[in-house]
Amino acid sequence: MALKKKTKVTSVTIRENAKKDSSPVWDNWEDWTPTEYRKKWHNAMQYYNLQFSVKDLKPAVVKWMTLNGCNTEYINTYKATKDWRTSTTMGSIASCLIRGMPAVHDTFNNGRDAAAWLRDAIAATVEAGEVDIEPDEEGEVKKPAAVINIQARVKEAAIGMTEVIEDAVDQWITNAATFDPKAIKVINALKAKEAKAAHARIIKDMYSRNLLELEELAAGKPDDEEKHDAYEQLQEAYKHRSKREIKNLIAFYKEVESACTMLIEESKVNKAPRTKKAVPKDKLVEKLKYLKIFEPLKLVSINPTDIIGAKELWVYNTKNRKLGKFVADEITGPLTVKGAAILGYDEHKSVQKTIRKPEETLKEFKSANKLMLRKFLDDINSTDTKMSGRINEDTILLKIA
Repeated sequence: MALKKKTKVTSVTIRENAKKDSSPVWDNWEDWTPTEYRKKWHNAMQYYNLQFSVKDLKPAVVKWMTLNGCNTEYINTYKATKDWRTSTTMGSIASCLIRGMPAVHDTFNNGRDAAAWLRDAIAATVEAGEVDIEPDEEGEVKKPAAVINIQARVKEAAIGMTEVIEDAVDQWITNAATFDPKAIKVINALKAKEAKAAHARIIKDMYSRNLLELEELAAGKPDDEEKHDAYEQLQEAYKHRSKREIKNLIAFYKEVESACTMLIEESKVNKAPRTKKAVPKDKLVEKLKYLKIFEPLKLVSINPTDIIGAKELWVYNTKNRKLGKFVADEITGPLTVKGAAILGYDEHKSVQKTIRKPEETLKEFKSANKLMLRKFLDDINSTDTKMSGRINEDTILLKIA
């Protein structure tokens, strides 16, 4: 048998390879199965997170804004914000959209619009960037300390721990007939990566929809007519797979779910009691800047110490007429205060909207019960933006839950 000739590495080949763009491409995405599409998306997010810094990815957001008709003044305002305000997720999604990723995919992320999400994230970044530079007591300009997004780091680490899982799914895609769902001990692989409960929750959520879809496919045609279209789409996507092959992939996803659940439960058992001395609530909020009374609308702020440990905080900015709520994150919550900022909130669920008739809207807000408050912002006809996390002298602390 002839030996394969070894490729000679020269300075020319090194230069040629250095110029190659290895960024993920989205050609022919219409032909991919839901599983293949999800794998491509996760791999793309991991690629940009690992290969580039936020500073590297910010130009991609600017390019996407230019290609999508944003005016020059708005683009320049965004460019002037601090680099750390742009998340790696924003840069990654902008890069993928530029390279052909569809903004909406019916079988992914509940059909949510990635372009709409990016627009909202840019708007929130621009708004938050208004307070990037503040004068200190002596009138000199001081630079704000970079905010470390704990949630993003945990998610990034969790994605990096799924290599074994993704390899297994890839084996099923390339050769489903010989795929053995029991060949890989997922729990051992995750423990080897030092996965903690927070990572396990993210990984479990990443693959839960895949499992749900396959179980719906295996269950057969649904009785509910509204679900027929979704079922037919699944049938079309997996028409070249046998029932046994589908069953094996379901068994593997259940193994992933079981391993993640086990890690979460183990953390509860092994969790050591906290010995750190609690900081008094009044000490935590002593630097919080807020508006105590707003006479024109008869608004009075609650005691800021009530924010500590709360699941939800409603605020109203009297200057820009924005009504918003901070919702505690499942991992980093409940809410707390540090300096002039609110911590422990969910960046996706915490939103605000501009209200056109503050007097009428806030009157309704005061009389709303807990059930009515759940959909209060949804009924306001304006675009929602994400909360920046900062409280200032124009903000009334309306209510906590």
